[in-house]
Amino acid sequence: MPEPRALTSPPASTPSASPPYWRRNLRLILLLLAVWAALTFVPAFFARSLTFDFIGWPFAFWMAAYGAPLAYLIIIGVYARVMNQADEHAEAEAAGEDR
Repeated sequence: MPEPRALTSPPASTPSASPPYWRRNLRLILLLLAVWAALTFVPAFFARSLTFDFIGWPFAFWMAAYGAPLAYLIIIGVYARVMNQADEHAEAEAAGEDR
């Protein structure tokens, strides 16, 4: 039976291993998680008082059926865009350090 490979951590010189990179990533995740929680629970909490119509539907229904999923997609897009920029910035810094 073959020996299992030992898991190795990336070298400390890689951009993804730098503490500021991960600190920024964690702050972004926590911020977007708070936005997600607000978009999920605040409309549900106030659903009975949201009795006005929005685009021909009750607002509470619209938020649950259309608004929240669209907002979740926007959150995913924001995370992907910000992290792509952070990755490019970290790679540029690493390339500058290698010289």
